[in-house]
Amino acid sequence: MSNVYMAAEYTGNIMNKGTVPYPRDPPGESIDCVDTRGMVLELRNMSFSYPAAQSGAALNDISLNIEAGPLVVLVGANGSGKSTLVRLLSGLYKPSPGAGAFLIPAEDYRIGDLYQAIALLSQENQVYPLSLSENMSLGTTQAPCKDEVDGAARLGGASEFIFRFEKGMNTELQVFSDAMAHNLHGKPDHPLSQEMKGLPTDIDISGGEKQRLVASRTFMRFNSGAVRFVAVDEPTSALDAEGELQLFNNLLAARKGKTMVFVTHRFGHLTKHADKIVCMKAGQIVEMGTHAELMQKENGEYANLYKIQADAYI
Repeated sequence: MSNVYMAAEYTGNIMNKGTVPYPRDPPGESIDCVDTRGMVLELRNMSFSYPAAQSGAALNDISLNIEAGPLVVLVGANGSGKSTLVRLLSGLYKPSPGAGAFLIPAEDYRIGDLYQAIALLSQENQVYPLSLSENMSLGTTQAPCKDEVDGAARLGGASEFIFRFEKGMNTELQVFSDAMAHNLHGKPDHPLSQEMKGLPTDIDISGGEKQRLVASRTFMRFNSGAVRFVAVDEPTSALDAEGELQLFNNLLAARKGKTMVFVTHRFGHLTKHADKIVCMKAGQIVEMGTHAELMQKENGEYANLYKIQADAYI
């Protein structure tokens, strides 16, 4: 419930133009007019607690500087604060007043431009009662062409299941016809019952297919050219190892200078490509460096996690 509360509060703040973690509209320049590279992000002595949390701060005195364009991988045991940190960086969570500073280079970005510049691929895998194509296009500012939709579906892995449906991209998810007919049981001759016989039946997709669809939505966002920061929070829990590796490789290939922060519990492949690894424990950053640097630390936290994971896959 705390996550729901945070998201609701954050959305309300944006709609009311009240306290948000970034400057408001207007004035300001478009991000595209200021810088076309990846986004620079900095946290200074940042702490964060969930509302009504009984276990203390989720993040404690975090300081982190991310230059424009690197691949950063957050690692750590469950509950170490990785997802909280990436959601704070992506703007999904609002910093607590007086709990440190969250800085971006310019003080006057327009809020609409800023959120067009951020893409979050998370583990929630939310889909909506829309067509598959419309689900993929959420968050885009202009109607996409067919080639863009097909390309994003291929990169996200969704094309593997979409075309098994008769209507392909136009397949509607979760029509919710049952809600319309809840008082019609035992009334087959009712006019509404007759009308509903012509409606499409509900179509649902598996957890792995939802993850592929949401990943394809992220690639659709890349087509705008406005995305400068990509936050990826363990989006592959329902994918097999091959599907996960293919998605990660496609994201890395599409990065093209964007700042990208990954959270994943299977990190061996990613960390070898990372410009910076941030190792967390109990809400704090305990180590930072490259894979080679951290593996040289005797009894280091990252080296221990890496060896445990390597042993598990032997």
